[in-house]
Amino acid sequence: MFRGWPLLLFLGSCSGQPAIAPGGIVSNNPCIDAILAEIAAPHQISAVSVYSHESASASAPVDWARQFPALGTAAEDIIAAKPRLVLTGNLASSGTNTALAKAGIDVVAMGVAATLDEDIAQVRQIAKAIDRIDAGEALVARITQSISTPAAIPYRPTAIIWQNGGFVAGEGTMQDELLQRHGFRNASSGFGLKSWGILPLETLIRNPPEVIFMPVNADGREDRAMAARVQLINNLRNKTSIVHFPDRLLYCGGPTTIKVSKILAKAREDILALQQKDAP
Repeated sequence: MFRGWPLLLFLGSCSGQPAIAPGGIVSNNPCIDAILAEIAAPHQISAVSVYSHESASASAPVDWARQFPALGTAAEDIIAAKPRLVLTGNLASSGTNTALAKAGIDVVAMGVAATLDEDIAQVRQIAKAIDRIDAGEALVARITQSISTPAAIPYRPTAIIWQNGGFVAGEGTMQDELLQRHGFRNASSGFGLKSWGILPLETLIRNPPEVIFMPVNADGREDRAMAARVQLINNLRNKTSIVHFPDRLLYCGGPTTIKVSKILAKAREDILALQQKDAP
């Protein structure tokens, strides 16, 4: 659940934000924030991740996150907030969690979910930690519904998720599992890729899949490098469909999985409708 972003330290006293109320729940991870936005009672939360205050890095709704003070990942800042509980990404290697434990602060730490089952387990772990089990199960039910596999899939279009830099989600990733759940066949294995790999543009153009899911920035635009690639890929318009979606949807699971599922399901419906229209 933790993204390898640069460390940002925000202190309430120097940022102009309200002081952090002691005795509450503190999250310093934007993926956890997204789950809290769905299942936590507002009075439970003392602070959220600083990343959740910015649309480019937020997974939780920004308007929701800005109701609360923002906090970075430095142990001294978290200790000064005097929380009852800290929900965090797996920061043990940095010593942060060790320092929090020595200060007598309860910590629930979790890494990046590799599968949908792990993702659901993390939702339940957070719900149990904050005593909101019923709300957690309601979110799990929505996630489970969103990823339900169609009863019969007679045809699976080939597809890849192709990010800036050529990064592609391969077999064994949660993104690969989502593609399969929604009736696609991940074309990454045909390019010899495993897990996350790099697929050069030239290779992609020579043998394109039927669908390219292409993440875009928070403002809905590609950066300059991606825009150039899109222009080239548009030459494949008669061979493949390009589906854009916000890149932040690749960062987290939880309720983000529901948003990704809607995009994948809609893309498959559009492709099948187009095939039926073109059928003789």
